[in-house]
Amino acid sequence: MDKGLNSLYDDYIAWRKVSQEMIIDGYKGSTDCGEAIVREDFSKYAELKEVINFDTMKQLEEQYREDEY
Repeated sequence: MDKGLNSLYDDYIAWRKVSQEMIIDGYKGSTDCGEAIVREDFSKYAELKEVINFDTMKQLEEQYREDEY
């Protein structure tokens, strides 16, 4: 992946906010990094050349949860 983890994390925070707002507004969706479609969606949002792998996305999720509390 071309982007560093810090830059990727900034994209993750923005994507997460948009995704959660859409879910609240009634759109179907998820932010569960265990789902391939979620990783694909984030990868498109972050303009990645390849779909983010589970381990990297899980790291972003764990950091996000730590920062939220």
